[in-house]
Order: sequence, then structure tokens, then C-alpha cells
Amino acid sequence: MPLYMILYRILFLCLLSAGTPSGDRAKQLYKEGLHLKRDGRLEEAQQCFTAAILANSRFADAYLELAVLFRQQQQPEPAKQQLFALLEVVPEHPEALQTLAEIFLEEKAWEDALAYAFRAQEQGCAGMHRIIGISYAQLDHPREAIQALETAGKEGADVFPQLARLHAQQEDYPQGIRYYEQALQRDSSAADLYFELGMMHFNMKNYPKATIAFEQAGKLGHAVDADLYLNLGMAHLEQAGYTDAIRHLRKALTLRPNDIQVMINLANAYYKQQDFANAITQWNNILMLQPLNGFAMFMLGKSYICSGEVAKGQAICDQALALGTR
Repeated sequence: MPLYMILYRILFLCLLSAGTPSGDRAKQLYKEGLHLKRDGRLEEAQQCFTAAILANSRFADAYLELAVLFRQQQQPEPAKQQLFALLEVVPEHPEALQTLAEIFLEEKAWEDALAYAFRAQEQGCAGMHRIIGISYAQLDHPREAIQALETAGKEGADVFPQLARLHAQQEDYPQGIRYYEQALQRDSSAADLYFELGMMHFNMKNYPKATIAFEQAGKLGHAVDADLYLNLGMAHLEQAGYTDAIRHLRKALTLRPNDIQVMINLANAYYKQQDFANAITQWNNILMLQPLNGFAMFMLGKSYICSGEVAKGQAICDQALALGTR
């Protein structure tokens, strides 16, 4: 609708109710706006709420409904302007502060989200601990974030994934595992959470549990990429499951050729399986990329020794040890 038509409509609504007191006029326009909103006539509803504000500039509900309409239409800036306008006439209005905190959180404006969440909390708004915790986490204040999110969790907010990741970042793996398990009780189909849980178990050297978590992540749709195969391969390797380790690591190497971490783990798996011919091939491949890799050179020498070429292997080991003295 053209701007002049919108302005005409608002003026008409104001004149239509001009014979009644301003408070009643605003309420009448507000109620009409609610009916129009329920019917899906959002533009007309917006006009009614705007007219209600013109009739009574302190009619808070009309500002809030306008903000809701703008948010529904993915227009955060006009929504914020309505809330700022409300705060000018009704300072520290709780719902305005709360809604601004939510919008700033959606916009990833962490400092503003934090500031308005604290102000809303001071005015008695519930549920602000979640916004405070997420904002603190993004601003790299993990201790404050954990404290706020733990309170939010007690209030019923679904913050277990965030708490799990924060504890993981702090290398508090037992707590991280506890929160990952609680998060998966709420959503047992979350593939990424299973993958992250697998990483926690791996860091705790719970390799069988890590393997189960990684496999479940793959089944539920986590990207079956080099990282997944690498982690599965290393978990099997730590359990002396060399055949499975080699199978996964070969897949990882196919997806990520020349990845030194994958190559070293694959060479090590071959070596521990006593497949010295393939181990020699892999150690040589690593040395083609990193000629001064002393570890790969030393393990190449050991692989030759174990395969029966003792003199050749010993010479390579001596060469590797000499690298370390330079």
C-alpha cells in the first residue's frame, strides 16, 4: 500500500474515534488491531496500533504489538525503534527491555544483548539468565557464562549443549560429558552432539565410548568426512583394533590426501599390525612431504629393522637421531 494511503488510513482511524476520550480511543484502536492481526491482515493491524499510539503515546501494549509485527516480518530495526520509543515514554518498561535483549541476541550483538538482559532482569523479567549466559560465552567470559547458564538450566531452559561446550573449552571433560548426555536425553537425534561427546570421551581416554559416539554421529547424519574417519580410526587404534583403524584411516586419507596427522596414524596402525611393508610405504610418503620429520624417519628405520633389513633400518634410525642433535 502506498505511504499516502497508509497515512490516510491512520488519520481516518483517529478521526473515527475522535469523539471519545483518548484512553478509550486508543483501546478501541488497539482491540481492532488485535482482531486484524488474528485475521492475518497485518498491514491494517499495524495501522491500528500506530493510530492507538497517536491517540495515547503512553499506551505500551500498542508499541509492543507493533514490535511483534515487525519481528514476524523479519524487520528487526523497525521493531527496535518501537521499543526505544516506548522506553522514552515509559522508562525501563520490562517487556520492552526483554524484547530488545532477545532481538540483540538474534542479531549476535552480544554486548547490547547482555546490557538489556541485565536491565530486564532488574525489572523482574524471568528467563534472562539464558541470554546473559550465551552473551557472556560469546564475549569470552566462560566462568560467568557457565554460572548464568546453570541457573537458566535450573529454570528449565534448554542450555545443556552450551554448557557442555563451555566445560569442554575449559577442559573440564567430566562435566562436559555430563551435560552432553543430558542434552542427548532431550534430543537423541542430534548428530553433532554425539560427535562432540565422542571427542570428550576420546580426551578422557574412554576409547570404546568414543567409538560408539562417533559411529552414532555418522548414523544420525553428521558429515561423514575426513574428521569423522580420522577420529574413528584413532579410537580403534587406541583399542588395538588395527584392522578397523586402518579401514577408517584409509578413508580419511582418500578424502584428505597428504594430511600428515592421518598419514602418521595410518603408518602407525600398519606398524602395530606388523604390516611393515605398508608401514614403510606410509613413512616414506610422509618423508616426501616433510623430509626433516625425525619421528617419521625413526619409525621408517624401525619398520625396516622389523621387516628384516636391519642394517638399512639402523642407518635410517641413526640419521633420525642425528636430526635431533642439530
